[in-house]
Amino acid sequence: MRKRVRILAILTGIFLLPALPAAPVLANSAQSWWEGTDGSGVIVTGESSPVVVERETLTFDIQEFPDSYYQDVEAFLAYSGRVTAAYTFYNPSDYTVTARLLFPFGNRPDYDGIYDESSGERLYGMDTEKYDITIEGEPVEKTVRHSLSLWYKPFDLEENLALLADDYIQDDFYNPQLTVTGYTYRADQVNLEAYGAATAAFDIEKGLEDIVYYLPGQSGQHIQDGERLRVETGIEENGELFTVYVLGEHPPAAPEWKFYEDGGAEDGEEIEGTMILEGTETMTLREFALRDWNKQSGVSEMDWYNAVVSMMQQETAADDYPVVSLERYAWGLEENLMRWYEYELVIGPGERLVNEVTAPLYPSIDLVYEPPVYGYTYLLSPAKTWSEFGELEIVINTPYYLVESGIEGFEKEGEGYVLRLDGLPDGELEFTLSASQEPERPGNSAYILTFGMLAAVPVILILLAAGGAILVWRRRKRKKGKS
Repeated sequence: MRKRVRILAILTGIFLLPALPAAPVLANSAQSWWEGTDGSGVIVTGESSPVVVERETLTFDIQEFPDSYYQDVEAFLAYSGRVTAAYTFYNPSDYTVTARLLFPFGNRPDYDGIYDESSGERLYGMDTEKYDITIEGEPVEKTVRHSLSLWYKPFDLEENLALLADDYIQDDFYNPQLTVTGYTYRADQVNLEAYGAATAAFDIEKGLEDIVYYLPGQSGQHIQDGERLRVETGIEENGELFTVYVLGEHPPAAPEWKFYEDGGAEDGEEIEGTMILEGTETMTLREFALRDWNKQSGVSEMDWYNAVVSMMQQETAADDYPVVSLERYAWGLEENLMRWYEYELVIGPGERLVNEVTAPLYPSIDLVYEPPVYGYTYLLSPAKTWSEFGELEIVINTPYYLVESGIEGFEKEGEGYVLRLDGLPDGELEFTLSASQEPERPGNSAYILTFGMLAAVPVILILLAAGGAILVWRRRKRKKGKS
């Protein structure tokens, strides 16, 4: 009897986190789900697929460290740091297994600040085609996928995988055809000379159903009198435009704005001012989510939409007060996207295949040390989801020094280090490299001096701001005296 099994698996991945001080994370292979169908059409499922990993060789090729910042495209693409995960898969069953494999290789590193000279737009995804995925030495087609992954959050296999959807995300509220209404206002008649920290705000009542508000540039929110949520934004100048987006099929009346002396926005501190409605715009949620999508980013429409909606789902304040904050989106969604390679593997009954995946390798950079220390973290535990896992060999090809390793046993061999294990260890792999065997960390006196300088910055800024305010006041006073 012949069965055809489908497996969704996660392969070794690298998480590109920004330098100083976050560390990158590399996720080992992990099985997510599988299902098969026998000759009579009966669906067969189980906790694990029949495919086993007989051997994994993990090779870090680190002949150079990345710069802390790149401005030149050629220099960034010439950086050669990479990691290769080579799996020997074996199918002991009597039916063919078809596997859709996913290889997460991380958020974009923040030291690739490369811009198009003509348009001024940031360039993304230029490193995704540098290396191949091969099966038995032959390159296979791969697709680059993206999902929301806030750069500061630790990797969670189940959570990250759930956000990589195969269709447009839909739930009881969010769907691509949901109506979004934008109300655009112009601030006017606000006495900014008297109230330099003037704030505009509107209240949202409890119990609104099937409605979500979004105010770009929102500066704060607080519960007023235990009943209303006050949503606030600062006013910088008269004539400034503000748009409130209301998500929902039947939006209520347009927001009623009030103005306040400062960011406290408390009752009794109202000031004069008006919001003039300049116009309204109606669109679908799909159109709204894709307004800032750029095809040149390399992100598909579907993945971009799903990332925006995922952020909305995570950033909703509370059920009683449905307000979403998308400031991370406003600053650049690409900063918070996990990149995945997606490809297919077919392995027949009793067959062995060697699958190699190579991806660019971006470490964290700790500039506190002299010379700097570069950190790598590799999650071994997700590979325990496979039915069997055999030998593991970790090779670090590098001219640099292995300063620290969370797993003992690395031996110096040739131009690098090697660790061989019979199966997976209990912990994860963490190691650091440096150009010196004993990089030095500044002494306490240097830290005190540095901290003192940093601590002095706010004081200096306050004094400068106060001096500037006095100077402006004096000039205004003299000007009024002359008039």
